Amino acid sequence: MHGIEILLVDDDHASADRLRARLEAEGYGIVSCFNQAEALNRLQEREFDLVIIDVKRPGIDPFVLLEQTKETSPSTETIIISAAATVETAVQAIKKGAFHYLTKPFELEEMIILVKNALEKRILRLELFELRGMVTDKPSTNELIGKSPKIQQLKKEIGRVAPLDCTVLIRGETGTGKELVARIIHRTSTRADRDFLAVNCGTLNEEILSNELFGHEKEAFTGAQKAKKGVFEAISGGTLLLDEIGDMPMAMQVQLLRVLQEKTVIRVGGTREIPVDVRVLAATNRSLNEEIAKGTFRQDLYYRLNVFTLRLPPLRERRDDLPLFCRYFLDKYALEFGKPVEYLSDEAMERIYSYPFPGNVRELENVIERAVVLADGPAVTAEHLPRRLQKKRSVLFEQKTEDHFLTLEELEQQYIRDVLELTRYNKTRAAKILGIDRVSLWRKLKKFGLEEDHIVT
Repeated sequence: MHGIEILLVDDDHASADRLRARLEAEGYGIVSCFNQAEALNRLQEREFDLVIIDVKRPGIDPFVLLEQTKETSPSTETIIISAAATVETAVQAIKKGAFHYLTKPFELEEMIILVKNALEKRILRLELFELRGMVTDKPSTNELIGKSPKIQQLKKEIGRVAPLDCTVLIRGETGTGKELVARIIHRTSTRADRDFLAVNCGTLNEEILSNELFGHEKEAFTGAQKAKKGVFEAISGGTLLLDEIGDMPMAMQVQLLRVLQEKTVIRVGGTREIPVDVRVLAATNRSLNEEIAKGTFRQDLYYRLNVFTLRLPPLRERRDDLPLFCRYFLDKYALEFGKPVEYLSDEAMERIYSYPFPGNVRELENVIERAVVLADGPAVTAEHLPRRLQKKRSVLFEQKTEDHFLTLEELEQQYIRDVLELTRYNKTRAAKILGIDRVSLWRKLKKFGLEEDHIVT
C-alpha cells in the first residue's frame, strides 16, 4: 500500500467506522483494530506513520500501546482519545511521547487538523534523521552520498559484489568517486582487515610502473643495491586498485594478465615465481571497448578485469542528489575552516542546478570549499561561486521528443520533481507552489516511490 498509513485502535465499531471513513476521504490508508492484542500484533508486523487510540473501556491500555509504538518505531506519532481524560493522564501521555491527548467530544475536522500536524512532525523528524545519518555514518555504502535511483542501485550492486572476492571493473567519468567505491568494496569485503592500495597507471612510465607493481631483485639495474618487494607482494592478502587502467602500457598489460592468471609475480631482474594473493579492482574513465578497437588495450585482459562492472553515474544524471552533496560539503568545510556558514542562498542554488559540472562531484566539492572560504556570514551567495557558474540557465523542464507523450500520472510525477528541484528540495515551499499541504506532498512522494530520493536541506 502506498501513501500514509494510520493504525486506528477503537473498541467501538460505529465510532471507528466514522473516523475511518473521514480519514480515508483524506487519502490515508487505515488499518483498524478493535482490541489491544490485535493492535500489538499489528505494531510488531509493520511500521505506521500514525497510531490513533480511542479509549472507551478498560480493555485497551493506551500507555501500553504508546510504549510499544515508541519501542518499535520512535518516529511514529500517537494520538490518544478519551472521554474521561484528566490533566494528570494527559501530562503523563505527553511525557511518554504521545503527540496529543484529545478529549471528547470533538469535531471530525478538529481531528483531521490534528492528524495532519502529527504527520508533519513525523515527516520533519524522518528527514532530519536521514540527513544526520548521511553526514555522520561510519564507513560503509552510506559513504556513497545520494538517494537517487541510480545510486541506490549502485549501492545494491556493491553490496552483492564486495564479499565475492572477484575482480571488479569500475567505470566512471573523472571526479565521480571511483577510488571511493573501490575503498568501500575493500572495507565491506572479506579482506577488510588487510591493506588497500591505489596505483595510478597513467602517471608512471612503463619501467617505474613495473618496478612499483612487481618489485626488483638486487642489482637488477643501476642503483638497485638491495631487493625490493613490489605492491603485489607487499599487500598480499589485501586489495589493489589499478586506477586509470586504460592508460597502462601494452607491455605492462601482458605482465598484469599473467599475474591475474597465475597469481604469481616475477620481480624485475629475477626468475623466481613468487605467489601472491591480491584482489584486483580496476578503474577507468575510458571506454575499454573503444581502446580494444584502437589496439591500445588487450581484449584478453579486459575479459579478466570485467568479471563484474560497476558504472558510476555522472553528476548530471543524478541532479536529485545535489542538495545532499551541498549540505554535506557545507558542513564539512564550515567545520574544517571554523566558519559559521549554514546554507546556500536560493540564487546560489539555482546557479549550481543550472551548471553541468563536467568535473562531477570533485568539481562540486571544490566549488563549495571555495565558497565557504569566501563567505562572510551564514549564507553562501551567488557572488561566492566561480565565474563559470554565474551564467543563469533554466533546467526546470527537459524538452521531450515528439514521439514521447507522458501520461497524466507521469506528468504529475515529473512536475513534482521539477518543483522540488526548483525549491532546492524544500518540501514546505514545494507544497505551497503545488497548492497542497506537506502531508499530501509526502503521500504523493510515497505513491511515486520518490520519498527516499529527496532530503530537505
